[in-house]
Amino acid sequence: MCKEKKSLNHFFFNLNYTHTHNPLITAFYSMPGNSAVTVSYMDNFDRMHNLTGMVNVQYPVKWWLPSLTLTCLKTFFSYPGPNESVLKAGRPLVMVNFNNSFTLPSGFLLSADFNYGSRGYYQLYEAKSYTSFNLSLKKSFLKDKLQLSLDAYDIFNKNNTRASARLNDIIMHSVGKEETRKVGFTITYRFRTEKKMNNQSAAETEMSRLNMDNQ
Repeated sequence: MCKEKKSLNHFFFNLNYTHTHNPLITAFYSMPGNSAVTVSYMDNFDRMHNLTGMVNVQYPVKWWLPSLTLTCLKTFFSYPGPNESVLKAGRPLVMVNFNNSFTLPSGFLLSADFNYGSRGYYQLYEAKSYTSFNLSLKKSFLKDKLQLSLDAYDIFNKNNTRASARLNDIIMHSVGKEETRKVGFTITYRFRTEKKMNNQSAAETEMSRLNMDNQ
């Protein structure tokens, strides 16, 4: 029975529901009489519902600790489309995070993380799919006071921000041009900050400082 109870600690599930009354969202439309001009503004829309489910599974295997997280977000939201039509948020967003930690000889720690996001809707925006793969190699020295870390982010350069939205008589496409593939080297040194404590309690220490124990 103990083994069965222990195995449950490697599984986590969470379900969350959110209702927003008159959410404030960025809206846009083409100016009447001059369709080349687009007006952007903040507007209160009708109610919006979000349902989010998350499952995490992790189980250590000797020198390997894998952790798999699956998140699903479904937005229930209606907004105006062209010619007085009504549009609704479509397919849900699905995100997968697969994190791996490997304990190597000589105290090295290797981390390999894979992230995936599917095509799906949040509010009135449809996000495009993306992937990223990151690697990190760490080594500690001087009784963990000094840590060196070599990190590589988005190795295959696939973590691109792309989204589209359709509102009123406008279809908008957004593409992020930020460079996400990069390499970094980090040096971290932890200075000794803890102080030796005697058997005197914190309350007694404070009273002694204020000379209250002699009154």
